[in-house]
Amino acid sequence: MNCSQLLNRTLASRLVCEANQIAIGPTGPAGPATTIPGALKAFTIFLDYSSGTAISRVYIPPGLFSGNPVLALGGVFTADVGSDLVFYGQSRITMNGTTYAFACSIAGSGYVPAGEWNPIPGSRIAPAFVYYSVTTDNAIVLKGLELGNINGANYAVRPTTGAAAGFLATITIFYV
Repeated sequence: MNCSQLLNRTLASRLVCEANQIAIGPTGPAGPATTIPGALKAFTIFLDYSSGTAISRVYIPPGLFSGNPVLALGGVFTADVGSDLVFYGQSRITMNGTTYAFACSIAGSGYVPAGEWNPIPGSRIAPAFVYYSVTTDNAIVLKGLELGNINGANYAVRPTTGAAAGFLATITIFYV
């Protein structure tokens, strides 16, 4: 069975349950809105660079941090924020005091000279390229964020419109 068949079978089972009003209540569709244990939470960080290896600006989405009130609100940062967010002039980002304890995966994209966003190839999300480390709960270090690993070292051509105008890369962190 491939993943499409599995998805179709799962969706069909859910539709049958909803049509017959099975699993209605605290654990079903009529229950309260709660976070499901084990469900993924994702946050996308936007990165800008002053050279091919030096991050100069980051956009942090609201809710990624919980310990530091300045970071909890999110926004664009052009300097390190104590030891909770350290990135300036480096090709790595250190984050402490994140809302969720355990990062389980990352993905990313980069802006290329053709004027489009492309995903970071899977072969480049690996140790010695773009990767992360978690040594304690509520902390993560994103490593290997040189533009050569993300968008082929494009530093000259930047997006001028859209949600990511002026940024050259994104990294999405998935938490459980």
